[in-house]
Amino acid sequence: MPLEIHNAAEAGGTSEYHLMTVDVWDTLLRRRCHPDAVKLHVCRWLLHCHGRRLPPEHRDHWVLLRLRQQAERELGEESRREGGDDEYRHLEVYERWLYLAGIKTTFSPEEISRLCIALGQVELEQERYISYADPSIADVLADIRARKTLFLSDFYLPVEMVRELLSFHHMDGIAPDGVVSCDVKLNKKSGRLFRYLHESLGITPDRHIHVGDHLWADVESPKQIGIAVAHYMPENEHRQRRMREDSFRARGDFLQRAVHLLCDSRDSRYDQDGSLSARFYELGRESSLWFFGFVLYLMECAVAEKVDRLFFLTREGEFFLELYRRAAECRILGCSVPEGTLLEVSRISTFAGSLRSFTSTELMRIWNQYSVQSMNALLTSLGIDPSRFVDKAASYGIDIDQDITYPWQDSRVQAWFNDDWVRQEIERELSRKQSDLSSYLASVGLPGQSTKVGIVDIGWRGTIQDNLAYAMPTVQLHGYYLGLIRYLNDQPSNAVKSAFGPNLNEAQSDYADLLDFVAPVEMLCNSPHGGVERYEVSGNGVRVARLTDPAENQVYDSYIRHFQAGVIDSIAYWSDFVRTHAYTSAEIRPLAMEIWGTLIQKPPSFLSKAYFELNHNETFGVGRFSDKRRSPRTQGLLFAFLSKRHRQQLDSFLTEVGWVPGLMVHPETAPIFKWFLRTFLQARRIKRFACNFLRARFV
Repeated sequence: MPLEIHNAAEAGGTSEYHLMTVDVWDTLLRRRCHPDAVKLHVCRWLLHCHGRRLPPEHRDHWVLLRLRQQAERELGEESRREGGDDEYRHLEVYERWLYLAGIKTTFSPEEISRLCIALGQVELEQERYISYADPSIADVLADIRARKTLFLSDFYLPVEMVRELLSFHHMDGIAPDGVVSCDVKLNKKSGRLFRYLHESLGITPDRHIHVGDHLWADVESPKQIGIAVAHYMPENEHRQRRMREDSFRARGDFLQRAVHLLCDSRDSRYDQDGSLSARFYELGRESSLWFFGFVLYLMECAVAEKVDRLFFLTREGEFFLELYRRAAECRILGCSVPEGTLLEVSRISTFAGSLRSFTSTELMRIWNQYSVQSMNALLTSLGIDPSRFVDKAASYGIDIDQDITYPWQDSRVQAWFNDDWVRQEIERELSRKQSDLSSYLASVGLPGQSTKVGIVDIGWRGTIQDNLAYAMPTVQLHGYYLGLIRYLNDQPSNAVKSAFGPNLNEAQSDYADLLDFVAPVEMLCNSPHGGVERYEVSGNGVRVARLTDPAENQVYDSYIRHFQAGVIDSIAYWSDFVRTHAYTSAEIRPLAMEIWGTLIQKPPSFLSKAYFELNHNETFGVGRFSDKRRSPRTQGLLFAFLSKRHRQQLDSFLTEVGWVPGLMVHPETAPIFKWFLRTFLQARRIKRFACNFLRARFV
């Protein structure tokens, strides 16, 4: 790129200059983001690493950014009053910023000093990460003859840090040393930094050429002093810079464009041939921000709450763990995150071992969810072979396979529980399962020295966390979930739960409709390794016994693994994007919830087809697999308009199906059935609305 050199004192210029100074930002180095995104990243680091020491009103990275900008303004004004320009060094900015943020009152002076140094290292690391060498400047500068070349920058990081940045990008050969405004409290904008340089080096302005991008600080200001100037503003790089600045001011739109950019890019692993595997892969890419937002949420929570370890619960946790490990490589938050470990658990493998006694009170933890249950299903849920208890149950008038409504109120069940042999056998089984569970947990280091542990699962009620909390009463368990529906049981005192998505246990929960149909989400996050049934303890250690179902795995192998591959392959893209532009999970959440809602409420037909080939493991509570392959019948739907019994049967069918929107787009669902079902559901919604309205008005 040829430069036009202007000399205010001598139009002809000179063949060789004594000194060439070169601007740093947008001349020697460029950023892949808006400059304030670097500061926002530092704010995010402070929020997550020390947010609990901040006042509640300041626990937001944008609020912290505004407070930092206030600190910079105050220090700049103080510098001017003392005879300098509006300049400041990074450490004094951090100290003033922490004071304004309200954190200084909770830290000693020594801690504040250490924290300021840590903030500087975070900022420098981020500048290294997001910056790159200008692709043309080396060739441009090679055409200018000068005896000495220095960098010259209006910047708040000191000269040693700027040298480190240039060295990191192999630009120190062009300008090995220089001067930075914050070190002398003088800047290029006023022209005083140029004069300082002339006095320090003993040169005159006419023997000096300056190269830079800023129209005033790098061109007009030095020209007024008599310095030759070269205005460096390559068109392509400048256009990209303007786009980054615009994107920073419209971050929601920028995030949406990033989704489209990812989806429009090609991936060599999957041909764009419209095959089923390619369509599932592309669906995974389109949905990837939803899952990435969850992973980012895990990282933020784990760092903020300073958990000792982070465990991912089977089965869905196997998928989440892969995403987490890939994202952790990028140091998105500017700090290390807890190592992720797989914890092989299930409701059935942890429930019996967590029971504190064999009583109806304790069993309410399962009966609150399954109020109609056979004794076969109960024993299966406890991991106990039901066949041993058939005869004894029959002696109390109980058909072990018959569903019993409210079993805790059934006199036959209570009498059976109080039978000496039954109680002795079940309590012996429960004691063994408690020992087996403890042995498995010990094999992965739990509880060990840990007092605060994070666990990750897909969610809904977090009952596995409840079981683990009862099994490890000395450990504080923080559970992180995609979504949580309303709890049915009292929560253990050592368990805390939160969700990236909807949490119906909060007073004002948003996106509640996303939890209307959770089975397809479970399918998308599934693992081919089966569910954990039990732990087998021997002299050789603990073996985890899993139950795999070939029909269930057929769906995974044919469809779901391609969807998950699309998500996994997108993690590097999102990790870089979010680290570069300093997004938080809270900023990602609205678009992530929109993606979730679209996928579940308006699914593509090929996803519905996969779901209705599923054989879903519902051994815990129900005692069997749930077959989603049942076909609907229009005749039964017609009767549901007229008969309460048929309405109950339809409700039972829809509950078993688990995904009405998927049923409506399934290619084999008859159009007449879709019409009648849509009409029936609309009529039911109107009836419920009318009942609620009348109840609110007249009751």
